[in-house]
Amino acid sequence: MQVLIDCSGDDGTDKTPETAFQNKKHALLQLVEERPVTKTIVFCNKIETCRKVENILNRLDRKGIRNRVLPFHAALTQEVRVANMQEFCTSQSKDKSLFLVCTDRASRGIDFNGVDHVILFDFPHDPSEYVRRVGRTARGAGTKGRAFLFVVGKQVSLARRIIERNRKGHPVHDVPPPYA
Repeated sequence: MQVLIDCSGDDGTDKTPETAFQNKKHALLQLVEERPVTKTIVFCNKIETCRKVENILNRLDRKGIRNRVLPFHAALTQEVRVANMQEFCTSQSKDKSLFLVCTDRASRGIDFNGVDHVILFDFPHDPSEYVRRVGRTARGAGTKGRAFLFVVGKQVSLARRIIERNRKGHPVHDVPPPYA
């Protein structure tokens, strides 16, 4: 299931990267509070955004639920990335929420089982990357997962077209990127 979340904000507020980030932050916290799950992958476009999201999730305090935030991006050593990926993939604990916060490095060639949610904190620059990111959820026999897309401004209509094409089984590579 794919859920589009418009983080554009109110019409009366200035549209800046900072207000967009704050709106996405609010949406992320609300989503995590409302739907605590065992495994979530959060995709960001930049390492800097990954670090901000890691901090947000590390500060999250939910009664009775422990969080473990595992970064996975190029600014980490190979050993740390491998250890974080191994922990995320092998953890079976139901009493904590695991978050893998990553760049597109984790959307290619890595098979994840038991991922409940994928959150596209940043909409991908390349529409075909959308399919790779969303495809990380609900793998394994009989599993179901949700993909949440945080979009702002012009990305909203683009995301709707991509979701519709993906649902119909049409390729998304011919949908123009939002920054063209």
